[in-house]
Order: sequence, then structure tokens, then C-alpha cells
Amino acid sequence: MPTYSVPVEYVGKDVAVVGLDNMLAAYHEGKQIALHRISYQKKDMVVNPSHYRRLTVKQSFDMENTLLDGDNIIDFPIRPPA
Repeated sequence: MPTYSVPVEYVGKDVAVVGLDNMLAAYHEGKQIALHRISYQKKDMVVNPSHYRRLTVKQSFDMENTLLDGDNIIDFPIRPPA
């Protein structure tokens, strides 16, 4: 089953998921928080990079930022608890 991202502030919170046509929407307390195209690939991870922007920090010293790879944001899977 594919996994889908939500904004970081909703990680660990209950969300409702609704699938319509080829889209999947996630809601928290009635507010839409994510919208993705449905993936039919078994192990696919569908990520919206803007969901993780709050985790990135501009650094002004000589230390590698582990959340950035050049101009790209490195994404992490959001998986339900086992």
C-alpha cells in the first residue's frame, strides 16, 4: 500500500482520508491538510515537499544541513504506527 505525506504539524494526529476519482485528500478536524494523486504502485511513497519546509533551516556556518541536498529537500516517509 502506498504512503502519503501530510504537513509535519499533523504527524501523529488523527486524520480522515477521502479518495475521489484519482485524488486522495487528508483532513484534520474538518480542514483539508493534504491532496495527492492516488498511486497504484504497491510500495510507492507520495510526498509533497512543502509538507517539510518547516523542518528546513538556512545555515550560516560551515556545517552540512542534513535536510537539504543542494536545492532539494530530502523527504522522509510518513508511515502509520505498526
